[in-house]
Amino acid sequence: MSLSAGHWHAVLSSRELSSRPVGKERFGTRLVFWRDGTGQPACAHDRCPHRGAALSLGQVNNGAIACPYHGFEFDRDGACVRVPAEGPDWQIPAHLRVGTLPVREAQDLVWLWQGPAVPEAQLPPLPVQPGLEGRSFNECIQTWPAHYTRCIEGVVDHSHLPFVHRKTLGRRIKDPRTRVRVDETDGGFRVNLMEGEKIRHHVDFTYPNIWTQHLTAGYGMSCTFAPINDRSTEVICRVHHKLHGAAWRPFMQLWTRLSNWLVFHEDQEVLDSQQPRSADEAVDEKLVPSDAGVLAFRKLRVAHEADRSTPDAAAGPR
Repeated sequence: MSLSAGHWHAVLSSRELSSRPVGKERFGTRLVFWRDGTGQPACAHDRCPHRGAALSLGQVNNGAIACPYHGFEFDRDGACVRVPAEGPDWQIPAHLRVGTLPVREAQDLVWLWQGPAVPEAQLPPLPVQPGLEGRSFNECIQTWPAHYTRCIEGVVDHSHLPFVHRKTLGRRIKDPRTRVRVDETDGGFRVNLMEGEKIRHHVDFTYPNIWTQHLTAGYGMSCTFAPINDRSTEVICRVHHKLHGAAWRPFMQLWTRLSNWLVFHEDQEVLDSQQPRSADEAVDEKLVPSDAGVLAFRKLRVAHEADRSTPDAAAGPR
């Protein structure tokens, strides 16, 4: 599948990683995530090199992931560190290893490196999602039936609201005319919905796959679009707030699930209908001025793709 190389992609909520391995498809490849002996996230291809079983069906032993079939154990660097059937004195061959991928953790997200294979010390810093410091959040995870580029374009597009969301967000919009202004930000851009010279509303996009909406000083929403494959995207939806008390948690969790389902459920049929599947291939679409957010996203992807140093030497799955 097409992808933006040379970047960290947020692909997993930190809350999904506990004492057991987690299997996920990302960029069309099955991966397994787990926490090592120090609590840091680790990632490998979800296939044991011994007999091909899914490592995600196994368990974590002292920070190493153990295959469910014969108990082979692999550390975070992919080296096999234990083969139970051969005993502790057997010399494990160096080629008995599983492919691993660089991952880091920040802002309660696990980030996967997609780009040229470089030493760990030379990897760039993680993107920073703006304006969410000090806030609690509730989250729900959905699967959208669309390529992640199409999902992202949907949330930076104001002009579809009175049509796709006529029963929810767009129900009070009487005039569908839309004027937007796009401002460049650190790591992405901001799409401002204008009313004359006044900014009525804005959303932020942090490259390559995080959208943020600031509604009030203490309340906002975000979506992280984790690519599964060419036809589907896992979306980590969060409601960010300053309500820290335990009494608020059930209410906020219910509100998070309900509001995200009501609004984003409306998008999914339309997104699934778009052809071609990937926005990267939509070269013949005729954009108009109100598509300024979509155009900004496409220009940003083109600019980052132009910076690729080795087009087919990505460390991550293709």
